[in-house]
Order: sequence, then C-alpha cells, then structure tokens
Amino acid sequence: MKPTTNATDNAAIKAAANAWWIRLDSDQVSAGERDEFARWLAADPQHRQAFDAICALWNELDAVKQRIAKPETIASGTSMFRRLWAAPALAMCCLALWLFSPLPALLRADFHTGYGEMRDIRLSDGSIAHLNSNSALAVHIDGNQRQLTLLQGEAWFEVSPDPTRPFQVHAEHGTVTALGTAFNIRLQRSQTEVSVTQHSVAVDAEQADGQALHAVVSEGQQLVYNQKARLGSVKAIDSRTVTAWQRGKLVFQDQPLGEVIAELNRYYHGYLLVTDDSIALRHVNGVFRTDQPLAVLDALESSLSVHSTRINDYFILLHR
Repeated sequence: MKPTTNATDNAAIKAAANAWWIRLDSDQVSAGERDEFARWLAADPQHRQAFDAICALWNELDAVKQRIAKPETIASGTSMFRRLWAAPALAMCCLALWLFSPLPALLRADFHTGYGEMRDIRLSDGSIAHLNSNSALAVHIDGNQRQLTLLQGEAWFEVSPDPTRPFQVHAEHGTVTALGTAFNIRLQRSQTEVSVTQHSVAVDAEQADGQALHAVVSEGQQLVYNQKARLGSVKAIDSRTVTAWQRGKLVFQDQPLGEVIAELNRYYHGYLLVTDDSIALRHVNGVFRTDQPLAVLDALESSLSVHSTRINDYFILLHR
C-alpha cells in the first residue's frame, strides 16, 4: 500500500524542491551538493514530481512572457467591463498613490532604489548594505555610533565588526542589533521579517504599554514582529531562499495571493490590486523572476484561475 502523505509533508517537499531549484540556479553548487540533490531526487517519487512542477512553472513563465495582454487586444466584452470599472478604478488608483507614495520615506533616506533596481552601498565603517527594489535607508555613522533606519523595502546587511560601536538597524517598531556578520530585514505592510544568514542578531521591541521584548535570532533562523511590537516565534529558514532576491528571484512557499501581489508591487512600476478577498487567500508556490512582474501575473492567472482587468499599463485589478 502506498504511504499517505499529509499536508505538512507536501509543504515540506515543496519547500525542499524550491530550495534545491534556487541552489542549482545559483551557479555555486559543488559536486557534493549535486550528488546530494541526486540522492534527494531518487529518495521519493514525490520529490521528483515537486521538482518537475517547479521546472514546468519556470518554463511556463518563459512561454507566456511574450503573450501578456495589451489594452488594444482585449476583447470587446472585457473592454465593456473595463469601462464600467474605469471611474471607481481611477479613484482607487488616486487613493493608492496617496496611501503608498514613497515620497515621505525618500525625503528621509540617504540611499534608495527604484522599482526593479538593486544597489550595494559600502558604508563608512566598512559594512555593506544591499538594498532590494523600491527600498529606502537612512544612515547615521560617526565615531560613537552606527545607527541605521530601514524606511522602506528590504535590505541585507554585511556588518564590519566593531565592538565599541554596535551596528543597529531600526525597522518599524523594533531594533535589530548585529551580534555577528550578516542579516536580512524585510518590511511588509503589517509586520517586519528579520532573517539571519551568518552568526546572530538581537531583536528588541517595545509595546504600547512600555513592556520591552527581547529575542536572539541565530544563523539560519527568522523572527517576525508586527505593528504592535509583538514578537513571533523563531523558526528555521533556508538562507538561499531568503536572499534569492539578490539573484533576481522571488520564492513563494504556500503564501497567500494577497501577500504575493504585495511583493510584486515592489517590482512593478504601476499598481496591482486584488479586489476579492476570497482569491487573496489562495496559496501560491513557485520561483519567479523579479524583472518580469507581468509575466508572473500572467502565470498566476493561469494557475489560480483568476482574471485581471488592466485599466492601463499602470493599474491592474485582479478578480474572479
């Protein structure tokens, strides 16, 4: 009798397949790692099925990137729907531009990146800040302190050791202090994600009632805190997955479509909006390229059976 695989096992297999895809795509794979991959692939038929699904998805992306719908090719029925949506959509577009305008962050930033742009910044103390797309960073380093603020987006920090000047990054409602070498911080709408790729960091947050919370996150671990400064539990991660954005990849493992679209918005010059809460909860698995957000959107439409209405090249609505 074939053994039963539960949802937890399936999620673990998908996560492993994604991690292997990233490792093999990084061009930094040793002969030993390739042998390890071959053993993993042969250990269970479901391993190969999961890895083949990732490869097929990638091939699908390459195939559809030339078939992204243009406004002039949309059928007349869709055009009528688009006209009906035009007035409220224009209002929503203006609201989105006002709510999510990067201008306040950019005015405070010493360094920033545009949509689809990544930047490596060598700081005066010898540390390096790698800024992801649509990110902003303020820096205050002098002879007594090293204080940085991630105002927007995501950054990976490689820290130059200096015991007399702690390296601290303020991010929303918490502060991350380097106890080692390298860590990644990602700001999301409702929470901040801290991932450690080398050594460890201390995370401190202060709640509204004044209670101080403290946690240490070690190499290969991640911690999330939210707008109320509540610390989540520390969990294990794959560092290659966390830093895949540096190689131009986005990795999603059982993430809700709403979160995926929010991430795509960081790489797209316009604005993507999910108009239906029910489809926002549909889960997404896959590895995508950061420089083709519309191709990713096209693949998501196909795989999740959702539709889009493109008001223009800058404002796209997702719906059933």
